[in-house]
Amino acid sequence: MWISKIELVCFKSYQSQVFEFPAPEDGRNIVLIGGMNGYGKTSILEALYLCLYGKDAIVHLARAGLKTDESRGYPTFLEKAFNGEALRENRDTMMVRVVINKTKTKAVDIARKWYFRPNGTWTVDEEVVVREIVRGIPSTPRVDGRNGFLLSDMLDEIFVPAHVAPFFFFDGEEVKKLADQGRVEQVKQGLEGLLGVVLLRTLADRLRGFENKKRSEVTTVDEENLNRLLDTLTNNQQTLGELRRKTAKADELQSRFKGEREALVERITAAGGGGGDIATVKELVEEREQFRNKLKDNQRKLEEVLAGRLPFHLVSKSLLDAFRNQLEGEIRFFAWEGDKRSLEPRKLEFETAFERETKPEITPNLTTEQITAIKARMEAAWASLFYPPPEDCAKEIVHSYMHETLQQKALGFLNGISLGQQEIHDLLKEQDFLTQRIDEIGRKISKLEGIDRDGTLTALKQNLQQAQENLDQLSEDMRTDDRKLHSLEAQVTSQKAEYEREQKKLDDSSPVRAVIEKSERVRKVIEALVPSLFPLKVKELAMAMTTVYKQLAHKDQVAKIEINDDGSTCILGKSGKEISFDRSAGENQIFATALIAGLAKVSGVKAPMVVDTPLGRLDSKHRQNILKFWTDEKIRQVILLSQDKEIDHGFYKQIANSVSKTYLLEHIDVGDGIGRTTAKEGTYFQRGRQ
Repeated sequence: MWISKIELVCFKSYQSQVFEFPAPEDGRNIVLIGGMNGYGKTSILEALYLCLYGKDAIVHLARAGLKTDESRGYPTFLEKAFNGEALRENRDTMMVRVVINKTKTKAVDIARKWYFRPNGTWTVDEEVVVREIVRGIPSTPRVDGRNGFLLSDMLDEIFVPAHVAPFFFFDGEEVKKLADQGRVEQVKQGLEGLLGVVLLRTLADRLRGFENKKRSEVTTVDEENLNRLLDTLTNNQQTLGELRRKTAKADELQSRFKGEREALVERITAAGGGGGDIATVKELVEEREQFRNKLKDNQRKLEEVLAGRLPFHLVSKSLLDAFRNQLEGEIRFFAWEGDKRSLEPRKLEFETAFERETKPEITPNLTTEQITAIKARMEAAWASLFYPPPEDCAKEIVHSYMHETLQQKALGFLNGISLGQQEIHDLLKEQDFLTQRIDEIGRKISKLEGIDRDGTLTALKQNLQQAQENLDQLSEDMRTDDRKLHSLEAQVTSQKAEYEREQKKLDDSSPVRAVIEKSERVRKVIEALVPSLFPLKVKELAMAMTTVYKQLAHKDQVAKIEINDDGSTCILGKSGKEISFDRSAGENQIFATALIAGLAKVSGVKAPMVVDTPLGRLDSKHRQNILKFWTDEKIRQVILLSQDKEIDHGFYKQIANSVSKTYLLEHIDVGDGIGRTTAKEGTYFQRGRQ
């Protein structure tokens, strides 16, 4: 199975681009797509998600390490993805097409289109057309959501289900966050996705809703006692929920404290070794420049308000109304006059035709005086069609200095000059905020630039000690809350059992109870099954991770990786004891890669892998190991989206025998802040761009 084609039309910086990939065979399973940062590598990964999974892609993009605007959601993501040149040229369609080959003779062609208004907003119209191709001949197209066909069902069967996709298509550098042993939820979510736990929980929730609906149709017997039990249970469940939320927030706070502690360690190291904050200063300078650009835009808006619309609010309403009414009257007058002028040639044609006509004959012939009288009447009749002008036309043309187009523009301006106090207040508030942020970042830059010289090393060490004390206190509080949590969970479980016993007594008194009871039995089986599913794959995943980790890491003190039933991981040395050490950024990425590779192996899905920023901050030894890992699995297609500092010319030469296709992304500025990306086939970074 491999991806044989990705086509992008009006997507991000791509106007029209087709990527074609051969089958992974003869030991060539690697596809290299090179491009500098900002040239559109990540856009290829985003396009793959959007084409296959639609609106579900947003949450999975975030799990794959890509940045999304989850607060504003799918429409905002699409509107930002619509190509700037297409919007400028009044085009209205964006398309991504992906062709997946199951074998050399069988493939599936998936094309998803989105439609946009002239102002660039999404119309909410979206169409997905799927064609199965056998020996180059496409079948009848099917549309997602029509006639019982669902693309998601097809992908579950032949490719990669949405909840498993982040194990195959991901940002190699950002996904290293999975290596944080404190974030056990990532491991649990991965395994639960593979085991279908998400679907089982959804089914259980639907069954619970069905039971509640059916119970509402049943006449209660001991309603007062049942309600009292329910109130007590509900209150305790709410308290339990609050305690769980508090625990979750404590987990987040603990992670933040750990991050602060690690940051202080890095700053102390940098202050002692020198030059350690260069990357931070660079990031702050870039952030300050972004705020300066926003401040310029804010000032431009203020100038437009002050010089454009505000002066008209100083003019009396009666004068503005008079001006508007006069403009409207003159526009109607010129429209009437234009109609009159357009018909004037027809009058002359009519007179000429009348004079030439000889049938029917007039006997006796008209005299010269009679002919003159007829022409005078015709002239008067013609004039009566246009005079006087309509009542709503201007009686006097005051603004003759403006042509009709300019009058229409002036009238449109008058109708759009509304200006509220809140708008000005918001602009001034934004200006104040941006100014403060620029000043604040400037102070941070100055502080960081002098960290090696201003004697702050002692203060940093004191801050580190305080951070450790905060972490210790938080850990103690978390242990106390954890004891309360377990106690309340046991209490709620007991109360829930009592409530369900009483509820069952009522259910038994109605024919509907039989249906409810069947639903409950199924739901309880699901609820009992879900916790027992997780440990089934834990050992298999740990073995797979250990195998991959040993292939990738150049340190040989690790004997195996174990995963506990709660999802936490530990690394064991050759003596069987847990190894506790702080991993570098590169080792974190190796650990995360081992986790993802393990999940992919346990899933049993033989799908291709697409990796953005594949080597990140890895050193040369780790790079060689991870490239060897990807090239060793000859039958799995691996598409790597790399910049020139990762898989450079030298590394490319090392894996050249495993590369089936290369592309190099080229980018140009086409004006108005819009860039255009094109892909040059059969090309990669040359020697010297390292």
